[in-house]
Amino acid sequence: MAETRMSRVGADSGSFGAPARVRSLVESALLIFPARVAIGGLFLFSAWQKLKPAAPPRVSGPQSFALNLQAFDIVPTVLVKPTAFILPWAEVIAGILVVVGLWTRAAGALIGVMLASFTLGVVSVILRGMDITCGCFGGFKLLCEGPIGWCKVGENALLIAIAMVPALRGGGRFSIDALLQRGQPFRG
Repeated sequence: MAETRMSRVGADSGSFGAPARVRSLVESALLIFPARVAIGGLFLFSAWQKLKPAAPPRVSGPQSFALNLQAFDIVPTVLVKPTAFILPWAEVIAGILVVVGLWTRAAGALIGVMLASFTLGVVSVILRGMDITCGCFGGFKLLCEGPIGWCKVGENALLIAIAMVPALRGGGRFSIDALLQRGQPFRG
């Protein structure tokens, strides 16, 4: 009898004897939720920098972003304006979805794909020896200062790793996905 009880407890427990529900709660609170808010919030901030109006005589966010895209010399000229319009809105939608935890895996994967494509653009600029700055966050910088270099590739790799948390783990317990799946919040 004691052997059966121990087997069942061992099966329900994870590392250090913590029940699966507690592990799930801790993982959601300490890993998934902070990653969602960080990467989703960053993408919302980035989108705002690309969309916000500017006081004259400064160039507005969309115009400035279009000029940045053109400087990368990757997007064909005819596609610069549509890309400058569509990309920030894709960032807004993906950012909101990840923050609230709705369609979290898909939104996290979309952010990861966007970051990977941005990284390829950065590597292209480095390999072509271009001396330009990144307009990702307007006048703000995360980790890297000055013109685009390998630091930006590392920064993007870190952001991709953060984006992969919601893409691979989902929204966690504190998400709309969890509410829809379980019908009630915070139940295991």
